[in-house]
Parts: sequence; structure tokens; C-alpha cells
Amino acid sequence: MNARAVTEWSRHYGHRPPAMKSGKPVVLDNYRLCFAVFSEYWGGGIGDIVYDPGKYVAGVLFDLTETEMDVLDQKVGRKLDAADKEIGIYKRIDVTVSPMGKGDPTQAITYQGTNVERSHIPPTQNYMDLVIQGAYSVGVSLMWISYLQSFSTHTGRKPRPPGTGDIAPKL
Repeated sequence: MNARAVTEWSRHYGHRPPAMKSGKPVVLDNYRLCFAVFSEYWGGGIGDIVYDPGKYVAGVLFDLTETEMDVLDQKVGRKLDAADKEIGIYKRIDVTVSPMGKGDPTQAITYQGTNVERSHIPPTQNYMDLVIQGAYSVGVSLMWISYLQSFSTHTGRKPRPPGTGDIAPKL
């Protein structure tokens, strides 16, 4: 949801950042937000969605090219085998989202974790701060932002570009 965070990640890994400036706040019905995927990059849980009738997830709809989607695929660890079966951390799924306010529902693509184990993994405070900043920046409802603030977090660490930190090669 946070275009700045995606840009930073893209630069860390040498990708051209997707153009994510004109996002519109939307709602995905019959899913709920969870943190069931562990991220080495963040050092904690990261957002996922799970089908849950009667619940909803607020998010952002971006108009991206397939090339830009390929960058996001790499960011979230989406991989396909030789038969085009989803085998990565996340998979793409087709959904219908509704704009916040007025407008007709529209078809979209989002990501869902491939792990069937849905245990809660607390996200880092740094990660949640970026999610919340992204929600504010695109005009997601204050009720949803309050919900995001209700998740328990842990201190963790800030993500680091590749080749830095404790596992960087010694020269």
C-alpha cells in the first residue's frame, strides 16, 4: 500500500520502481487481513489476506503494466514452476474490489500467501508504520487505519539493502 516502500525495495534490488502514484482506495469484501507470512527482509510478519465471509480488507488499486507487476512479483516472492503452477511465497489471485465512496466494482489482481498455515506472526513496528503511512497517503478510512494500529508488533529492525549488515561479504 506504500508506494515509497516499494520504491525503496526496488532500488535496493536494482529494479525500476513501478509507477504507483495514482492509487485509489478500495475495499475487498469477504477477506480479512492477517500476518501469516514471515519476511526475512522485514524480520517479522507481513500482510496477507484470507477468505473470510462477512469481513473486508481496505487497500489501494493501482493501474500497473505487466512489467510493473513482474517487479511486484519479485518483491513478494511469486514464482511459477515449468507448468505455470504458483510455487512461491505469494500467488496472484483475481478479485473484485469496490471503490471507497461512489463507483462501480472493478476486477483487480492481488496477492495471497501460498502457505496454508495461518498462524499470526507479529509484524515489526517499522513495517506497520509504512503500511499505516501508505493508508493515510491514499485516503483509506480512519476506521481502517485505527484497525491497522490495533495489531501487536515487535521492535525488529529496519530492512537493509543486500550486501550490508552482518551477512555482508568481508573485503
